[in-house]
Amino acid sequence: MDRLCKEYVELLRSDGDPSEKFWKLDKRIKSDKRNPGVQLQMTRTNLIYNIVSLINHDVISIKDLEDFSDELKETVRVFLERQSRNDSDEE
Repeated sequence: MDRLCKEYVELLRSDGDPSEKFWKLDKRIKSDKRNPGVQLQMTRTNLIYNIVSLINHDVISIKDLEDFSDELKETVRVFLERQSRNDSDEE
């Protein structure tokens, strides 16, 4: 969140028409609201998907999971590998 706030401040301080900056910021905030680093619906069902999404959006890293169970870390690793393979297949 701190990084986003700093980016918003930079956007507002940039050169340009104030109304253009306002609408650009509005669009950016609406987009950022969907970012998992800003808002997530936490349920047990979504736990692994949320963790994978947070990692993919550089909100957390694998290292942040070191205090979690080995089973959870392995499950996340498998999901990330599977996702990586799928991304490679699309290219």
